[in-house]
Amino acid sequence: MARAQTDGCGPVQTPATTLEFIKMDPMLDRHRSVRWLNSRAGGSARYLVTGLTEYEMRASFNMRLMPRDVGFGRYCLTPITVNPRVEVIKHLVYVASELERGSCEYNVVYAHEGEHVKINQGMEADIQASLDDMVGDITRKLAAMPPMSGENVARSIKRLLAEYGRDFKRRLKDIDRNRREDHKRIDTPEEYTKLSLACGPNSAFQTVLPQAAR
Repeated sequence: MARAQTDGCGPVQTPATTLEFIKMDPMLDRHRSVRWLNSRAGGSARYLVTGLTEYEMRASFNMRLMPRDVGFGRYCLTPITVNPRVEVIKHLVYVASELERGSCEYNVVYAHEGEHVKINQGMEADIQASLDDMVGDITRKLAAMPPMSGENVARSIKRLLAEYGRDFKRRLKDIDRNRREDHKRIDTPEEYTKLSLACGPNSAFQTVLPQAAR
C-alpha cells in the first residue's frame, strides 16, 4: 500500500530576490535659525546645535509562494519571488541661517552634516545583506516544512507572508537602530567642542551663535 510523504519538503529553489530601494538626494535647508535647530534637536544644554540632518523611510514587503504537488494529495510551498521595497521619504540637511555660505563656520557644519548623510546612505548595503540572510532562512524553513493537504495551502501561504513581512520590518528596525547609534558616535559633546574650536577661539561658534540660540 502506498504511503503519503511525511518528511520535510526537501531542497527548494532560491527565489528571485529584488530589493527596491528608492533613494532621495539630501536637500539643504538654510532658512532655519540656530534657535530653531536647538529646539528641534531637543534643546540640550550640553552643546550648541548649528546643523541637523533628518532622515525617514518606509517599507513594504511582498513575497510570492506557489504550491507544488508532491503526490498523495499533499503539497509543498516553493518561493518564487521576494520583493521588499524601501523608500526614503525624508532626507533634509539643515545649516543654521546665521552662517554665511563659504565661511569657516559654515564649511565646518556642512562637513559634519555630510558625515551624517554618508551614514544614512550606507544603509542600502546593510539592508541588502540582511535580505540575503532572510532569503536563506526562507528556503531552509520551507525545505523543512512537511507536505500539507490542499486545504491548508492558502492558510499557510497567508501565515508565511505575514510572518516574513514582520520579520523584514524587524530587520529593518534593527538596521535603523544601528544607524542611529552611528549618528550618536559623531554627535558627542567632545566632537562638538572640537568643531566649535575649528575656526579659532573667537569664531561665531563662541560669539554670535550662542547669543542667537537664547
